[in-house]
Amino acid sequence: MITKSIKLYILLIAVIFSSSCNKDFLDKQADDMLTIDQIFANQVETERYLRNVYSYLPDELTPYNTYFGVSDEGDMPWSNMPQNTQMNTGSWSPVAVPFNDYAPLYRGIRSATVFINRVEECTACDSKRWAAEARSLRAWYYFLLLRKYGPVVLVKDLMPVDAQSSELQFPRSSYDECVDYIIQELSVAQADLPQKITNSRDLGKIDSRAVQAMKSRILLYAASPLWNGNADLAGFKNKDGKQLVNPTYDSNKWKKAADAAKAVIDIMPEGLYKKNVNNVFDPFVSYRDLFLDRFNYEVIWARADANSWELQKHLAPRQLTGWNGMAPTQMQVDSYYMANGKMINESGSGYVENGFSSTGTQYTAPGDWNMYVGREPRFYTSILYNRDIWPFTDEGEVQVQLYSTGTSGRNGSHDHSETGYLLQKYLSPNSNVRTGQMSMTTYIFFRLAEMYLNYAEALNEYNPGNPDIKKYIDLIHERAGIPGLPAGLNQAEMRNRIRLERRIELAFENHRVFDTRRWKIAEQTDGGPMWGMNTGAGTSFSDASFYQRTVFETRVFQSKHYLWPIPQSEMDRNKEMVQNPGW
Repeated sequence: MITKSIKLYILLIAVIFSSSCNKDFLDKQADDMLTIDQIFANQVETERYLRNVYSYLPDELTPYNTYFGVSDEGDMPWSNMPQNTQMNTGSWSPVAVPFNDYAPLYRGIRSATVFINRVEECTACDSKRWAAEARSLRAWYYFLLLRKYGPVVLVKDLMPVDAQSSELQFPRSSYDECVDYIIQELSVAQADLPQKITNSRDLGKIDSRAVQAMKSRILLYAASPLWNGNADLAGFKNKDGKQLVNPTYDSNKWKKAADAAKAVIDIMPEGLYKKNVNNVFDPFVSYRDLFLDRFNYEVIWARADANSWELQKHLAPRQLTGWNGMAPTQMQVDSYYMANGKMINESGSGYVENGFSSTGTQYTAPGDWNMYVGREPRFYTSILYNRDIWPFTDEGEVQVQLYSTGTSGRNGSHDHSETGYLLQKYLSPNSNVRTGQMSMTTYIFFRLAEMYLNYAEALNEYNPGNPDIKKYIDLIHERAGIPGLPAGLNQAEMRNRIRLERRIELAFENHRVFDTRRWKIAEQTDGGPMWGMNTGAGTSFSDASFYQRTVFETRVFQSKHYLWPIPQSEMDRNKEMVQNPGW
C-alpha cells in the first residue's frame, strides 16, 4: 500500500521534473550514462552523487543570488535585478516570484532521499557518514523553504511512481511540525558525523558542529515573533481547517534556541577569530580577514567554491574597471558604533554630522567628511565611502570618486551607487580587479559570532538579566575593538542592542532580510524612504553638496511580504495546497 508521504513524494517528483528545463546529473538517463544501480555499486560515482546533493546549496554571496538590496541595509543599482523590478516596488506575485528556489530545493530534497536510501549498497563507502551528510542537507533544504515560504509539505519517503495524479493531493504540515521534523532529522544525522572536519580534502562538508549550528538558527527562527504567538497568522489554515501556525506564545521555544546555540559555543573554546599585526591585536585586520582567511577557526561551515571573482568585480568601483554594485544605505552606515562604543546619537559619542576633518586618524585622512571619522573598525572594513582609499594599493592609493561627476559617480554610467557608498566587506587587499587576479574566499554559512548572538538573543527573551547575555555581546565588541555594552540594560534595551549588534556584526551576510521578518519589524524597516548621500550632486571631493542625506528610493513592504508566495504553478498542481496569507 502506498502511504500518503510516498504519494506526496511521487507528486513532488512530477512537479520537479515538469518545472525544470535543465536536467541535473541525477535526472540524466542517456545511453552513455550509468544506471542508478551502477552508480551505487561504485565508490567514486557514489561520492559524485553526494556532491550533487551538496550542489543545491545556494551561494547567497554571488550578486544574482544574494538578498542584498531587499532589506534596509543595502541597494542594488541595476534596474533589471529582482530586488528592483519586483520586491522593492511591491510588484511580485505568485506568478512572478523573485529568488524562486521552491522547486530547486525540492530537487535537492529528492536527491538527498535517493542517496540516503541507496548508499548502503556501496560496500566500499563510508555509508553511515555519507548518509548523515545527505540527511543533514535534506533537513537544511527544508529550513531554507521554511524561512521564505512558511509551512511546507513534508516528503519523508521515496517509492516508485505508480499512483494517479488525482491521488496525489496533499496539504501543508504546520510550522511546528516542520520544525520538529527538521530537528529530529538533524539529531539522527548528528550521531553519525565527526564533531569537526580535520581532513583538508573534506573541507566544506557537514560535520556535527555544522548540524548543531543549523539547529541553533532553526530554533531561533521558530522562537521569534513571526512564528511564536503571532495572532496575525491565526487564520492561516489548510482547507480542512488545520491551523498552520500556533498563535499561542511559548517561552520554552527561546530556551531550546538558547541551549542549541550554547552547545556550539561550548565545543568551540578557541573563540572568535583574532589576528595580530606586529605582535599587537588588530581589530580591523581580524574582522576583515575573518572573511578572507579560508576555513579559519571561527568558521563552522563554509562553501569551499565561492565565486570570489564575480563578487569582487561587482563590488569594485567603475574607475577600477569594477561594476559599481552592492551599495550600503545611509541607515546601515548610521548603525555602526563610534570608536568609543557609543551609538552616533548617544550622548558623548563625539559624532559630527557635517564638515570636513582637519586632521587624520588611524583610518581616515584630513579632508574626509566628519560623518566617517572616529567610527569603529568594522565600519572601515565594510563601508567604502566617497574619498576612501581602495584596499588594493599595488597601483598606488586610489581615492574612490562617488560624487556625481566622479569617475565612479552618477554622471558616468547607469552602473553607479544610488546611495553614495559601496560595500568593501569581502574585498581582499590582494585582489587586482583590473587584471582579474582575485584571492579565493569561501562563503560562510555559519560562524561562531552568530552563535554568540543567537545565544544572547534567546537568553534575553526567556531569562533576562542573565550575565551571559552581556558576556557574549561584549566578546564580539572586544574582537571589534570597542568597549562592551553599558551595565544595567533592561530586557527591552538589551533586545534593541542585540538586534543592533546583529545588524553590524552580520551585515551583508544575508541575515538582515530574514531578521527583520522574523522580528515582525520589516514594515517599519524595509518599506518607506531609503536614504543615502546626494549622488546627483558634487563635482569634487570638497563639494559639500554631495554629503546631504537624500532619499534615493521609496520601497513598498506590505504585511503579506513577510512570506514569499507559493509559486502559482505549484498551487495549480496540488489542489490541497493553500496560498500564503495575502497572496
